[in-house]
Amino acid sequence: MMEPLKNSSPHLNQKPTRFRFFILVLLFVATAINYMDRANLSVAGSTLQKELGLTSSQLGLLFSAFTWAYVFAQIPVGWLLDRIGPRRLYGWAIVLWSFFTLIMGLSTHHVFTTTTASFIMLLICRMLIGITEAPGYPSNTKIATLWFPNNERARATSIYSSAQYIGLAIFTPLLSLMVAKINWESVFYATGAVGIIFGIIWLILYRDPQNSKHVNKSELDYIKANGGYDSDQKQANNQKITFQEVLYVVKHRKVWGIFFAQFAAASTLYFFLTWFIVYLEQGLHLPIAKAGFIASLPYLMAMAGVLFGGFLSDSLLKKGVSLTAARKIPIVSGLIISSMICLANFFEDSPIIAVIILSIAFFANAYSNMGWVALGDVLPKKMVGTVGGILNVTGNLAGIISPIIFGTLLDKTHSFHWAMYYTSAVALLGGISFLLIIDKLEIIDLSKMKQNRH
Repeated sequence: MMEPLKNSSPHLNQKPTRFRFFILVLLFVATAINYMDRANLSVAGSTLQKELGLTSSQLGLLFSAFTWAYVFAQIPVGWLLDRIGPRRLYGWAIVLWSFFTLIMGLSTHHVFTTTTASFIMLLICRMLIGITEAPGYPSNTKIATLWFPNNERARATSIYSSAQYIGLAIFTPLLSLMVAKINWESVFYATGAVGIIFGIIWLILYRDPQNSKHVNKSELDYIKANGGYDSDQKQANNQKITFQEVLYVVKHRKVWGIFFAQFAAASTLYFFLTWFIVYLEQGLHLPIAKAGFIASLPYLMAMAGVLFGGFLSDSLLKKGVSLTAARKIPIVSGLIISSMICLANFFEDSPIIAVIILSIAFFANAYSNMGWVALGDVLPKKMVGTVGGILNVTGNLAGIISPIIFGTLLDKTHSFHWAMYYTSAVALLGGISFLLIIDKLEIIDLSKMKQNRH
């Protein structure tokens, strides 16, 4: 019994390593690649449509195939994440979605002689990419929960989440240039190859904290003492998760509050990912070239917003503010401020003012988008993957519902006004619900479930 004490004594004054920040770099790159492979079809879409002779309906179906498959896979993938852990699941997911991305480049008339065959090949690949990208955010959340203490977790989440906006800002022009100078197939070959290489690097380098050779005991103790991984984490991946436990957790009002806030934040986000450019053209009457240039401002503001939200929440915690308040302040204020997006309706004749309003709304939306952080604050660690999958379904339902509602309202009213009011109303209700429904953010105690049975 004395030997371990002697062996551990040299660590008492050992300076903690900071390997968790290298893990953050891996998460950042993985997220950027994730969104690069979501956006590459939209970049190549117009040229691909012309060369393969696809109809607009067929191209629209290709765009939607990813989201439907992605949502369908969330819950089973979350369960699998809790069973086998993020290293193998995430690593192989990156390799596989990148492989299917690369295969999309083969869907040409050089390989298939008919448009139908090429279309089916693209459709299957796009759905497979949706399925294999499903582990992305649940894995990110689980890894952040393991590697980062409470007072650093929101900041870490905001940093890797900002990669989605940086990826859209940087890679879209580069991929567009490849389409113009080479061909549309090169986009899929390049992005697929980059992802495969990084997936292999992930499998080589990533380990959970207790299994990493690059982290010392002082850093492990710091992470553990402040709410990161725990001593039972070695068995966490082998712990069974019952349906009764999942049901018990999702019945909590705080979980429902997080789910609705996630849906509200995602509703505004999907406006900017789908209808935004159309709104600039048709609502604000800007030519496409100018609209594309102006669109960069809200995306840059969103990148700043997602970083601001994480830093704000962690700073509040360091100042002694309660965990509940430190999460509510950015989420509630961000959703309420983003609800001002409808004010753009009154400035359609002043596009600059309207775009400034949109930029402020997207900034606030981005810093409110901390549903994953809040969920990590309340879930037992063994359930982050499973219930995180449900959260991801909730957010992506907004991506299915909101664009359809937008289109329906446009058809009915021939104006963006009511569509913008809808977006504002959902954001406002999301902020109010998070404020009122959630009483206290703390880990849900599964032992109370057993006590309730007796």
